[in-house]
Amino acid sequence: MKTKVLFIVCLCISWMNSIYAGNKTTTLVIYPEKNLRVQQSELYRVYLNDDTDNDVTIFKNVCNAYFKGMPGQRKNDDKPLTKFKGRSIHWGHFSFQGKVKVTVRVNKDIEGKKIKVYPSRHDIKVNKQDANSFFFVLDRPGQFSVEIGEDGYKEGLLIFADPMETDVPADLPKWKVIEKGDKTLLSTLSVKDSALYFKKGVHDIGVYKVPSNIKRIYLEGGAWVFGSFIMDGKACSNVKIYGRGVLSGARLHLRESHMVEAKSGADGIVVDGIVIADYSFFAVRLLGTDNEVSWTKIVGGWIYNCDGIAAYANSTIRNCFIWANDDNIKIYRDNIVVEDVVCWQLDNGAIFQLNWSNSVARNCRVSRVDIIRAEWDSDRPNNGILSCRNGGGADEGFVFEDVRTDTPVTHIFRLSPLGDKDQLIKNFLFKDWDVWVDVSKGKKNYIMGVKNKTPLSGLVFENFRVNGKILTENNMHEILKWSILNCKKIDFR
Repeated sequence: MKTKVLFIVCLCISWMNSIYAGNKTTTLVIYPEKNLRVQQSELYRVYLNDDTDNDVTIFKNVCNAYFKGMPGQRKNDDKPLTKFKGRSIHWGHFSFQGKVKVTVRVNKDIEGKKIKVYPSRHDIKVNKQDANSFFFVLDRPGQFSVEIGEDGYKEGLLIFADPMETDVPADLPKWKVIEKGDKTLLSTLSVKDSALYFKKGVHDIGVYKVPSNIKRIYLEGGAWVFGSFIMDGKACSNVKIYGRGVLSGARLHLRESHMVEAKSGADGIVVDGIVIADYSFFAVRLLGTDNEVSWTKIVGGWIYNCDGIAAYANSTIRNCFIWANDDNIKIYRDNIVVEDVVCWQLDNGAIFQLNWSNSVARNCRVSRVDIIRAEWDSDRPNNGILSCRNGGGADEGFVFEDVRTDTPVTHIFRLSPLGDKDQLIKNFLFKDWDVWVDVSKGKKNYIMGVKNKTPLSGLVFENFRVNGKILTENNMHEILKWSILNCKKIDFR
């Protein structure tokens, strides 16, 4: 039996469908985004459970057009913007519980082209319907990349299938409800306001320095907020930014602002559920302690300095999707936990960056990482799945487990800190990896301590697969190209 009801939560109208099959119920929430005046895809149409009324809005992000003298321009911006000229990424999001059938219609003939849905660990089966459409079934929330043909990633489709919200604001009289936010409106808030509720629709807030009295910022599904949120100072701690809305940097100048930033002692920041799109600096930069970043989707950054997430000591990063053209995730402080993340790296930066300048991090754990693509064209020191760019810090007691690549990368390790400053790299466990490397590209893997300084030590490879083979001391040089220097004996298990 199938019923359709109009679902109303806190004045937010969304379509919710419930499909009953025995004792199992599927619940969907699709956001009212069709009328937003932001660029939407002409290539893809996505609808759910065979109901064309369950149409998911698909947005389109196109690589910036380069011109000399761009506001915020840096020296090398012409390189990525020339390389990725003409590239686009298309994406849509919804929330669900149970199972959902996702149908994709493509505005071109796709007959004979292989279709893949990543991450491959979920083994999602694609079923063709006709020359222009196909479907697949999701039985869990997550972030998924759909690629049609060998070069399909150059105009790929991302499906962000979120879990149902459990913390939609219910006490609206206590919130400052914003129907159409702008810089002037936010500057006139009362000091008694402690929570902002951005309603569906377009808001243009610029670089918003969150005042210390604001502790909750909710972006309703269907809200598209142009701008950024900056927490500056200890009094701006314990801010939660969440919901199913979109925070976009499309109306900011290049590098005008990080998208979500906490600095100068602002701790305990929570970022949950939102999409961060069209960014040109860090997407999430939390320099305080005890932060949480979850179910955050980052997409559409093309230039260098488009880093994904930095969250300092005692922070967790879970269930996120990160598209970056600089480091995906920076692990610069103690006790950082990263779990269940999906990464797409363009040609610059590392999936995990350990140090750029004097970072100290101990007892960090990274688990269940899916790397959809890494488009490196060199093995420069800041590239690789794991990189340590400069000396002058310390990294000790790390575990990296269950890391997978969906498409071949050029290399894995760039643990080769530059300069003459000592860098401690000690007691690293690499466990249950399954990565594919295109060795024809000729890139090396570097495990090199700083010359005449502390050697790398305590490196353990346990059940570490490269191109389907377990890496051992006997075969490591046959499988990969290595440059190893000032490193104590590596343990293979």
